[in-house]
Amino acid sequence: MNDYLNVAVTVIFVVLSLMMMFRWTKLHGKVMIQDQQWSTLRMIFLALGIMSVFSLFMNSGNTVYDYCRIVATVIAVTVYMACRDGVGEEGLIAGGKLFPWSEVKAWDYEERAKVVAVYFQVESQNEKKPDAYTTKELDFAKTDKYNLMKFMNMNLSRKYTRMKRK
Repeated sequence: MNDYLNVAVTVIFVVLSLMMMFRWTKLHGKVMIQDQQWSTLRMIFLALGIMSVFSLFMNSGNTVYDYCRIVATVIAVTVYMACRDGVGEEGLIAGGKLFPWSEVKAWDYEERAKVVAVYFQVESQNEKKPDAYTTKELDFAKTDKYNLMKFMNMNLSRKYTRMKRK
């Protein structure tokens, strides 16, 4: 990689890692029931980190910019893997963001072969489109099903709705 590209990638990953560190410190300990770790996005992010580390060994003429890029990438991947999605007393945590239970309008679940998929319909975050809802999907382990259903019925029993799935 040339030096300009290394600097650009380093800056992007430093900004991403700072954002995720801020979210992690704000939400750490608020997740009571965690989703499954290995979503598609997490696997892609981990693959980027592994490829970055492999580039250290594949190129014999590494520069200071290469080392900075690799360190920034590894830190960003580590912080991203530490941030977990799930549900807690205060609300739903998805993508490092807390959605309070008051913003969740409905929820539904579906049992699959290895996971329990839970769908949350969340109010619009866009002020220009207040009627637009978004659906967040979290996949939980089958072993957590009993505790998850008990928790959901305690906190959101009146909001349970059968939703159409695509």
